[in-house]
Amino acid sequence: MRKLCLTTLLCLLALCVSGCAAWPILAVGDVLSVAEAGKTGIDMAAGINSRQSLSQDTSPDAQTEARLRARLHAQGGSLARATPHVTQGRAYVVGTYAHPRELERARNATNGVKGVRELTLCLFPEGSGRQAVSDGELRDNILRMSGVRTREVRVQVVEGHAVLLGSVRTTAERERLADSAHYAGATSVRNYVLLMAAN
Repeated sequence: MRKLCLTTLLCLLALCVSGCAAWPILAVGDVLSVAEAGKTGIDMAAGINSRQSLSQDTSPDAQTEARLRARLHAQGGSLARATPHVTQGRAYVVGTYAHPRELERARNATNGVKGVRELTLCLFPEGSGRQAVSDGELRDNILRMSGVRTREVRVQVVEGHAVLLGSVRTTAERERLADSAHYAGATSVRNYVLLMAAN
């Protein structure tokens, strides 16, 4: 027993003096950690590469939105930040304008765009809204309060002004969206939501 303890003690002393490299078996844990990390990296790379690539929306409405966006961007200023929305050829441009001349430029720039059957400018004078919360928070509050859960509805808030777009199944849903926008504290509410049957 004394010989075994003495041998063990000598081995530990040799380990301390020569370092871990002299005892490869003790480094197996580190090797396994590195191997596991490498395997995880390979799995992640394989998972990323095996995902389907994101498909780009090439519908006529998406193309019309792109044309409107390009025309607005070319105007510069506030108009370059405006957002076009197109549904079945009905176009809405949501944003702000700095001067009445900019509003006129927006009308001229968006006139006659291919794919637009009907155009509505939802442009508000810069600084005209009062805000207790950010535009994003107000939008989220409107959707949460309304309880309307459909991908066909878009709520855009610009400087506290709420613009409701898209389509819903019932008149009650349409009214609930507008009421929620008022209750949430929107400066003004423009409700362009249509009934699905009317589309």
